[in-house]
Amino acid sequence: MDLYDALAETNLSPAEQEKRGELMARKPYVASKLANIEAMEERGEISPIIRLEKSYLCNFQCTHCSAEYYMDRHLEKVLQTKENRKQMTLDEVRLLSKEADELGLARFVITGGEPLVMRDFEEVVQAIDPDRHYVITDTNGWFLDDEKARWLKDIGVEKVQLSLDSWIEEEHDNFRNKKGSHKRVMRAIKSAVDNDLNLILSTVLVSGRTKAKEFEEMCKFCTDQGFGLYVSYAKPTGSCTDHPEFVITKEDADLLREMEKKYNVFTHMTPSYGSNKGCITVKGIITITSTMEITPCPYIDMSLGNLRETSMKEILARGMRNPWLGPHRPDCLIGEDPQFIDLHTKVTANYTHLPVPWGEGFSDENTLQD
Repeated sequence: MDLYDALAETNLSPAEQEKRGELMARKPYVASKLANIEAMEERGEISPIIRLEKSYLCNFQCTHCSAEYYMDRHLEKVLQTKENRKQMTLDEVRLLSKEADELGLARFVITGGEPLVMRDFEEVVQAIDPDRHYVITDTNGWFLDDEKARWLKDIGVEKVQLSLDSWIEEEHDNFRNKKGSHKRVMRAIKSAVDNDLNLILSTVLVSGRTKAKEFEEMCKFCTDQGFGLYVSYAKPTGSCTDHPEFVITKEDADLLREMEKKYNVFTHMTPSYGSNKGCITVKGIITITSTMEITPCPYIDMSLGNLRETSMKEILARGMRNPWLGPHRPDCLIGEDPQFIDLHTKVTANYTHLPVPWGEGFSDENTLQD
């Protein structure tokens, strides 16, 4: 179980129990680590999902993209002059996998960009080691047909998260700036199911969408089909800084929490593993960028440190000591806290390449520098 299906419930469902049993038979070490997460939390330890952004290459240019200022095309000149902007290597992925395993961390999500355009995708999966970690991949679905789904399963990927931004074909294609992308997602859903990949759909919640018939129809479809819908809030980061009309309000978040009671829909704020982390920065998720920076969630563009300079153990400890990130909070820090959003906007506005390095955003003072 992981962020993309565990968040919907506090106890394992019969279907999830069956999946766990099947995983235990194939990969007992991975299954035992997943089962140990609740015990780790009871001891006061954390077990965040690791989002691995090895590459930002993508065949789409989505309106809401939050990776715009991380993109490879922005780094080209910088890479020639600054050692710390060098791209992650496979050897570094192997070291990362080893360090994560030693900390009891169990879950990797290969993301980007669009992972399925990566030429070294299979090598990345093997470097993570699917016999020691539960491997998930994000995808926009464009390339996910039956052949690709079988290949993913064969190389050790356990789950795919497919992006679907509207139940209405034209709206999805416009949001993704890619005609035909809705049809590709629907094909990808069938291919994933037919080839025994665990599946989750994800969608971006923009302002007012919780009240739309389209959104409720998508929630109903996922619930009827037996897989979850992971909802990501549109936040004032990335390309959404140019689209303030997308950013959700507290009303949107509250309405979505009510919909969780009816449908198999969930967010990063939904309780999981019998606990309620609230905002899951550091505690439930971290992002490792292509240049080995660790950020506390996919939408906070300030680093807690670089793995080439500081161990993961110490970087996680920094995050948990931070007054913004460590304590339990019932709201989404970057989506619902006006004070933090204002500070984050001011700090990141002066940077053309993200994330903001450790010491220039988050710092040893464990607070933001104005």
